[in-house]
Amino acid sequence: MDNKGQVGVIVAILVVSLMVAVLVIIQTYYVPQWMKEREANHMDVVANQFAAMKYSIDLQAIEKSGSPLVNSITLGSKELPYFVSARAFGSLQILSSSQSNFSIVVDGSGRQLESFYEKIGSGNISYVESISIFGIRIEDVEAGDNYAALSPYFNISLTASQQSGIVLELVIKNASGSTIYNDVVAKLENGSILWINLLDPIYNFSTKILPYIDSYFNISFNCSQNGSFIVAGYKYGNVGTVSFPPLYIARMGEIKYSSQNAYFVDQDYIYEGGAVILRQRTGSSIIHPPLITFVNSTIPYINITAINIVGIAGKTGAAGYGTYSIRTNYSSCHHYAAIGRLGITIYTRYAEAWKKYMVTKLNETGMTYTLQEGDGYIRFQFSNIKLEMDVIKICAQIGPGWIV
Repeated sequence: MDNKGQVGVIVAILVVSLMVAVLVIIQTYYVPQWMKEREANHMDVVANQFAAMKYSIDLQAIEKSGSPLVNSITLGSKELPYFVSARAFGSLQILSSSQSNFSIVVDGSGRQLESFYEKIGSGNISYVESISIFGIRIEDVEAGDNYAALSPYFNISLTASQQSGIVLELVIKNASGSTIYNDVVAKLENGSILWINLLDPIYNFSTKILPYIDSYFNISFNCSQNGSFIVAGYKYGNVGTVSFPPLYIARMGEIKYSSQNAYFVDQDYIYEGGAVILRQRTGSSIIHPPLITFVNSTIPYINITAINIVGIAGKTGAAGYGTYSIRTNYSSCHHYAAIGRLGITIYTRYAEAWKKYMVTKLNETGMTYTLQEGDGYIRFQFSNIKLEMDVIKICAQIGPGWIV
């Protein structure tokens, strides 16, 4: 009996020892592996959430829509039940422009986009980018009067003839010389005053010519002394120093998530200027690109849409492990453009990520540029280029509530 009792005790001790050994192995080897995988999966979730947030903001920026959109960011992951493990935490912040140190500046020598309004009888308007007002003002019509406007994209002619009164006949041709409008627009008495709005859809100019003008253009005018063309819109001004946007617009806020993992490498996800950047101890890279278009043509062209995140006071941060909402809303847009010898300077804490992205895209399109880099900035210089830039202000808040 004593022997059997001793055997039972020994068996029990061995079983317990085995269980303890198994638990120790699980705790010291498998639990860290499981937790590392869990935290890695959580980082993938955050990456996808930042991608969804980016594309929501892109939509607001492109559509310039005032409708608010809500996205969620999960800050941490839970510990394993029954085992000793650490919970992962994270923090989410909306950094102001002074905290982010991020800005994009265009400068150099060339022609900068400016608004214009001109009443012109004879002469030229050069480097026209867009037209918002375009018409003919006749102040004292007489038979034989003629009003003409000519560009590489259109030919407009208004002629007054005597036919039981004054008859005004308008002819509009496109770049290929095809007539898109040819008709009598008015019958008047001598000395009559008339305004002809050439952007009225009835004349086909705003629907069949303007939408197909893909570059700046020159217009020459030749009018009788009794009238003139009135033109307003945007054009590239005289050659001079170019610099935009102003500092208070160039400096932009951003959204930043920082993990506090116990097992997996810590990562930061940053929404900056329209790009999503991943930063970890091995470096940083852009994982979702900004809204920048590169076109290599006779005059290379770059279009930048930069996003400025502006936080709502009192709702710019959260920390812990829960899921928090980010509500964003379109606020305003500032548009700039120039042509000439220009440079793009990007000031950022993640210069290496922006450099890799910009160099890759510029090389893919075959553009010629000079790269300069320093502490916290990169600069790309172009000998002749057309640059357009929109700075979109997006208001954002973390947590429930309404953006006002």
